[in-house]
Parts: sequence; C-alpha cells; structure tokens
Amino acid sequence: MFKKGNKIKRTFSPIYLAIFSAVILIILIINGLLEIKRTRNGFYRLLEREAMVLIQSLEKDIQEVISSLQWMESLPGRDLPRSPISGILFGLEESVAEYLVGIAYQLDRLDRERPLTPSDFQSLIDQYPIASIEIDDPKGNPITGWPSPIPSSDRKRVLKDLVEGRRLVVIDLFGKPLAEEYRFSVAVWRKAAPGIIALHLNGEQMKGLLRQFAVQRAVSDIGHREGILYLAVQDANLNILSHTDPALIGKKQEDAFLRDSLLRTQSLSRLLQTQKGEEVFEVLKSISVGDRPMGLIRVGYSSKEIDPLLGQIKENVVLSIFFFLLLGLLAITLIWVNQNRHLRRMKEMEDRVHLAERLSSLGHLAAGVAHEIRNPLNAIAMGLQRLKREFLPREESKREEYLSFAELMSKEIRRLDGIIQQFLSLSRPFELNVKPSSLQDLLRNLVTLLHEEASSQGIEIQSEISPRLPLIKMDDEKLTQALINIMKNGIQAMERGGVLRLQAHPFKDRVEISISDSGPGIPEDQMEKIFNYYYTTKEDGVGLGLPIAHRIIEAHGGQLKIESQVGAGTRVMITLPIE
Repeated sequence: MFKKGNKIKRTFSPIYLAIFSAVILIILIINGLLEIKRTRNGFYRLLEREAMVLIQSLEKDIQEVISSLQWMESLPGRDLPRSPISGILFGLEESVAEYLVGIAYQLDRLDRERPLTPSDFQSLIDQYPIASIEIDDPKGNPITGWPSPIPSSDRKRVLKDLVEGRRLVVIDLFGKPLAEEYRFSVAVWRKAAPGIIALHLNGEQMKGLLRQFAVQRAVSDIGHREGILYLAVQDANLNILSHTDPALIGKKQEDAFLRDSLLRTQSLSRLLQTQKGEEVFEVLKSISVGDRPMGLIRVGYSSKEIDPLLGQIKENVVLSIFFFLLLGLLAITLIWVNQNRHLRRMKEMEDRVHLAERLSSLGHLAAGVAHEIRNPLNAIAMGLQRLKREFLPREESKREEYLSFAELMSKEIRRLDGIIQQFLSLSRPFELNVKPSSLQDLLRNLVTLLHEEASSQGIEIQSEISPRLPLIKMDDEKLTQALINIMKNGIQAMERGGVLRLQAHPFKDRVEISISDSGPGIPEDQMEKIFNYYYTTKEDGVGLGLPIAHRIIEAHGGQLKIESQVGAGTRVMITLPIE
C-alpha cells in the first residue's frame, strides 16, 4: 500500500501456516517411521525364509543320521554290511575315535598331576559320554577305575596289542551294532608313566556321539555362512547337541519360548538380546521323529546385518521428509503470498471506492460552496479594488496603513479562492493532458522555483538528477503541482532549517524520484492519517495538498510511498512508468 502502518487483515495468518506445517511434518515423520518399520519387517521375513531353507537342509541331514543309527541298532551280529545309509556314519567314526583318544590322554595328564579319586572318575563320566574308565599296569592288570572293569575276555582282546608293544593306541569302535549289550572301547599307552588308560562305552553312548558329531559337522558346514551369528541344535531336554560355538556344546539353554516351541510344528521367530546387549533375530523350528519331538534347530542373525540398509533408508526418509516439507512450505507460502496480494488489491479497491464516495460527496459540497461563496468573494474583491483606488486617505501616514490593510484582505480573499479551487479539483476526475516531456527539465525548474523560498528559511536544496532520465508521458502542469505540494511540505517541516534532497534516476521500466527532508519526522500514530482529506498539523493548512499529489501520481500510473522516522526526517518515494 501507499502508507506505512496500513495493515491488511489476513484470513490465512502465519500461525495457521505454522500449525499446518507442523501437521505436515508429523504426517511425514509418521509415514517415514512406518516405512522404516515395513522395511525392517520385510528384511526379517527374508531372513526367516533363508533360515527355513537352512533348517530344512539341516533337518534332513539329522533325520538321515537318526535313520542310520536306528538301522544299525536293529542289525544283529558283529559284522555290519556296508550300505549308502551306513556310509553316512562310517565317515564320522574317525572323528569319534579322535575325540575319545583325546579324552584318554587328558585323563593321563590329570592323573600325572595328582592321583585320580573315585569322585574324580565319577565327575568325568558325568561330563563325557563314557560308561567306565580304567587305569592298568604295563601288563594289563587293573590298578584303578570306575565304576568297575569290563570282563577279562574283552579286556584281554582290547589290550593285547598294547601289552605286547605292537601299538600305542587301540580303537575298538567299528563294525558293531549300536545295541546296549555291545561294548565300545579305546585304549592308549600312557605318556606320563608306564601303563594303559582305557575308556569303555555302551551302544547308546556310542550312538549319541555319532549323532552329536554328525549334527556338529552339518552345523559347521552351514553355520559359517555369511550373516549367520550362530546355529544350534538342542535335544528334547534343550541340551545343546551342536553349536557353532563349541564351548556351548553339552550346556542347557531354556526359557518359556523354547519349551513352547518344542510342541509346535511350524517355524517361529523372535527378537532377543544377548548377554553382550546385541540384538539378535532368531528363527527356530522343532524337529521330530515320527510323532515324538526330538529337539530344536535355532538360527540366529545379528541385527547389524540390516543396520547399513536401515541407515540408508533412514537417510532417504529424512531427505524425503525434508524435500516434501520444503515443497509443502513453498506451496503454502505461495498461497499465502498470493492471497495477501489479492487482499491488498481488494483493500486498494475498497480505498478507491471509499475515495470515490467521499469525492462524490465532496463534489456536491464543492459545487454548493463554489456557487454560494465564489460570487460574494468576487463582489468583495471588486469592492476592495474600488476602495483601494477611489477611497485612499489624503493623509500620508494613514494611507500606508490603509493600503496594508487592503492588501491583507486581498490576500485572504485569494486564499479562500484557492481553497475553493482545491475543493473543485478534488471533486472532478482528473483529465490529464499527457505528452512526452522531459522529467529532467521539470525537476530542475522546480529546484529553481523553490530555491528562493527555501533559502529564506535556511534550507539547502540538494539535487541528484540523472542525465539519463528518458522522456515520459505526463501532464506537466499537474505533475508540477503534485511535486510542489510534496516539496513544500518538506520545506515547511524544517522550521529551523535543514536539507531538502531531490533524487531521480531510471530503474528498469520506470523512473524513481525521492524527496527527503531532515525535519522532525512523522510520529507513528499520524502515519495512517496523512492521506486523509483535511488532516493537517499546520495552523493554516487545509489538509488537501498531499491527497491531491497522491491522486495526480496515481492518475499517471505511478505509486507514492512515504517513510518517516521521528528525529531523522521523512522520505517520499515516487515511481512513474516510462511507458
């Protein structure tokens, strides 16, 4: 608008903009969180499918081992036929033999450190799948053992090669059915002292070792795949039969979820925290032989596997939220700016309508005033001229006073006539006589015209008029009247002298004129009234000069704005179009 402080009522305030932006931000954040959750769940579903493939493969291997063990257990006699099924187990016998030989040498080392007692033997039998342990002298005679030595016929057969010095290790594990009545033995020549250490197993213990090593081999082959944190197989009592961490084999891991999983046939999954605080996604499934639950297979994946993917998705979500929010704010801001532009235009139209209404009323008033006052004023003026001419006092002393008084009356009559002229000019629409003219010459003439009046009040007029000012279409007389009103307002505002600065320069498709003074400035509460008709702060002012100047500038298609600061002066900015 044209005046400072003319506030426009906005139906879409910044508060609504902030609330709407916050709602959009919340919606985008919720959508982003849901997208991250969907991606996370989708990734877990992929891991669950992969785990099920591994579990099915491992379950198949375990069932083949169990079938082989059951087949071998059902065979009578000592000589087992070779078959594809039994071949699965014969490949594990060497691993079982190495395991038992290692236990025998461990016992030799412990007995060397201190003689083993019956309680030590019992602890070892509880720890390892062994039926009995015995320590013999170099001739094969029992020295100690637990719980009791095996029959002498079997002992002599097992220990014969050791006693005769032909071998250092004897392994009697292979080629027997896995039945309870059969005995499986491993014997080694001692390293710490002369003698023999022998370990004996029954068929059930041998079957358990074969099953454990078969499962552990399958777990080792599968569990070292990339991305798998652990792979474990537990029996029906939730004892760990096999694990990618060998230190956990033989231990028991149980909770309510695992116990419940034994009774279910479908696969299950869960998120759990390890003792180290690491989040693990675990997939597990029960395995059974016939209708009898045999145990569980558990596959654990570290959540760190999906952290890079989730991190990338979070970055994408944050960027999407930022860009969508930015676009939303820009769209809302454009709507807000466009609405305010329309509101401003509506306000200008309302002001013009009100102005037209006031001018219409003023026109009727001015016509009446002109009709009722102008004729009497003319008569008074003519009578005053006759008085000055025909009734001069003869005395010289009174003549001067008489003429002074008559001149004062003439001046007041002219002032009244000028007020009536201003009334009439406001009541009539402007009829501009526009033609291409030099604004540069017009402004320089104004400086020359007002120079004397300004100097008499101690005011310096400074002008900065660009020589590049183009010709513009204007009504010289009307535009001169508007600029004189504005410049006189500045001169009258500086009662104690000062500087009146006139600047003019071209800018794009318009000419900008600035008229500033160093007067006291206009208070904030008066800024909204300066364009009101008849509003004035001067004792002899009428309050029509600035509104008339405003109308003239608008009639030329230009704009007039005023900036003022108390104590720093006032600046009037005029913009006129070149075309």
